Amino acid sequence: MSKGKLDIPQKETYTVVYRAGFDEHLTADVAYTNERGKPTELKEVNGAWDKTVTLKSGTHVQLKTLAIAKKEAKGEYKILVDGKVVSEYVLRGKRLNYTVEFDLP
Repeated sequence: MSKGKLDIPQKETYTVVYRAGFDEHLTADVAYTNERGKPTELKEVNGAWDKTVTLKSGTHVQLKTLAIAKKEAKGEYKILVDGKVVSEYVLRGKRLNYTVEFDLP
């Protein structure tokens, strides 16, 4: 899901919060844009995951997760920019693939 350029006031930096919650049966690989504007990958994430980064104006922000379970499970995802929710989603199944990306003004 690409949101393009966000419709929020432009400023020098933004606080971006990534949140994901995975049922006990899920193990996920997570990739996100770090403080330097570069992708960071984490393997075998489970339970609640939360990361807060400060990013410069114009940064391309991305959160990608792939979670796999042996039986039906639920994953919850949320991204906030300066406290405003820009993406919120719940997926159910054995294979949960969630990607969202956008550009900061």
